[in-house]
Amino acid sequence: MDTETLLGLAFILPVLGLLVMIGMPTHWQNVQGWLMVSYLGLPGAILVIALVVNVPVLLFGALFLLGIAAASR
Repeated sequence: MDTETLLGLAFILPVLGLLVMIGMPTHWQNVQGWLMVSYLGLPGAILVIALVVNVPVLLFGALFLLGIAAASR
C-alpha cells in the first residue's frame, strides 16, 4: 500500500466513526469510544465482510446458523 492510501484511511476512518457514533449508546459517546469504533470496529467489520464475500462457505454457514437461531426463538 502506498502512502496516499494509508493517509486516506487514517483520515476517513474517524469520519465514518462519527457516523457510527450516532447510533451508539450514550456511555460510548466519548473520545475513547469514538477512537475504538474508528480504528478497531470499522476495519474489523470490513475484514469480516471481505472474508464472507471471498469465501462463500462462510456466508452459507452464517446463514445456516442464523436460520437455526431464528427457528429456536
